[in-house]
Amino acid sequence: MSGIFELNMIIKTAAMLFIVLGLLVLVLYLMKRFLFFRREAKGDLAIKVVSSLHLSSKERIEVIEISGKRIVLGIAPGSISYITELNDSNGKTHENKG
Repeated sequence: MSGIFELNMIIKTAAMLFIVLGLLVLVLYLMKRFLFFRREAKGDLAIKVVSSLHLSSKERIEVIEISGKRIVLGIAPGSISYITELNDSNGKTHENKG
């Protein structure tokens, strides 16, 4: 009789564990979906990353677009440096600050 009681308790405990874990996964999914990532649609962003080139594991060059202007930035762990601004039509350098 004791073995059946222990098996019944193990089954109940495992079932409750799966229910709690399922609820946890559901709550985390809902939080991720509705709370943490409230972003505008990708087409409506004010700043768009047009291109990115990784120079090393921590350094990269990115071309971003802000209000129709394309700007080239150098990005490192401790800094973001303005490199130049590009024309939209032919990609020629419009301005260069060294």
